[in-house]
Amino acid sequence: MITSDNASEKSEVRKNICHTNRDRGLFRSMADEIHEHQGERLSTSSRHLDDLLSGGLETGVITQVYGGPASGKTHFCHTLCVNLAALYQICYIDTEGGFRENKIKLMAGARRLDWNSLRQNIHIAEPRDSQEQEVCIEEASGLLARSDSKIKLLILDSLMYHYRTEYPNRSDLSERAHRLNIVMHKLRSIAQTKNIAVLLTNQCVSTQRKEEDEDPKPYCGGNIVSYLSTYVLHLRRRKSRSSYPGITATIVKSPLVGSKFHLLHIIDSGFLDVDYRLSD
Repeated sequence: MITSDNASEKSEVRKNICHTNRDRGLFRSMADEIHEHQGERLSTSSRHLDDLLSGGLETGVITQVYGGPASGKTHFCHTLCVNLAALYQICYIDTEGGFRENKIKLMAGARRLDWNSLRQNIHIAEPRDSQEQEVCIEEASGLLARSDSKIKLLILDSLMYHYRTEYPNRSDLSERAHRLNIVMHKLRSIAQTKNIAVLLTNQCVSTQRKEEDEDPKPYCGGNIVSYLSTYVLHLRRRKSRSSYPGITATIVKSPLVGSKFHLLHIIDSGFLDVDYRLSD
């Protein structure tokens, strides 16, 4: 039962809320909205990949890159480190042990870049379980809060590795989904408030069908990961007569373009764009 004093108090609260909303305004002009959400574009150094991502990695949002083993996900992360570390700082959370300093050094050499200067701008963390992974995300947020921060890219390679290991059973799915939901919202908040690009790599869901029969395959994490990823890019290893590994890159989700794909080769300096008409 609500007493008259409580009713009066609640009425006063409602008046204050309405007054605050009138002062602040619940509606904004479209020009203000566009200005606030206009993210920067960070080039991938591949014309094809930039095209799929509508100009490059967008700051302020989450981009997910997924695929099967040896499909080029970590190679993509390494390429971004080499391409962007000359201008910005990068936080790299490596959950699978895939980060290779020597590989990035070779990439830098192939592009005639000074590796010693690049390595100063790449911050590496190697969490051993999902709890440490979440702590690394919090520490990255702390680094971004510093006034002298030049971080423009946060890489998580890969998102689901520890969660799939620690929650293998159907009975674990609810708890796993709860923790993933918190992590994804934290990453989106970091991207939006700090105006940085967040790149996640992810794995394919195992199916009984051959990869060529189902392209692209679904990715791990379900709707939670899907809803909060603004861009989703699928990489698939393909047969190639070239001496370089062939990759098909397909944009699965984007607010700007429909589904389309490009062909690439993995090379020492990053990715080589392949003209579809000339592909092997």
